[in-house]
Amino acid sequence: MDMDQQMPPMPMPSRGPAMPQPTAPTTTNEELIEAIIDEKWNELVKDITKILEWKTSAESKISKIEQQVVDLRNEFDKLHTAIVGKIGDYDKHILDVGAEIQSMEKVFAKVLPVFIQNVSELTRITDDLKSVKTQRN
Repeated sequence: MDMDQQMPPMPMPSRGPAMPQPTAPTTTNEELIEAIIDEKWNELVKDITKILEWKTSAESKISKIEQQVVDLRNEFDKLHTAIVGKIGDYDKHILDVGAEIQSMEKVFAKVLPVFIQNVSELTRITDDLKSVKTQRN
């Protein structure tokens, strides 16, 4: 008898991960490779879809923020214009008040000496009346 016929064949130790053996005779290595590639491709497509959704969301948020900045800038410009207008109005009113005060100063300059003279004359008349009254008593 031959040695090969007497001893059952010993399995060879594997050195790496065992390659999956086809379970059905119709499954080939090419079909397995295509299945793995399809699975990985689908995972990649899902990841890319998530990235695209994030990009769309980020662009939308950035667009909203840009619009808010434009709106704030417009509101600031309106506020600035209103403040400058009010300051102009106040300046005009202050100039008007200054002119009125100068007019009043001129009037008082003309009236005050006459007023002082009249007060002095009234004081003199009052003193004279008091002295006449004290002489009668």
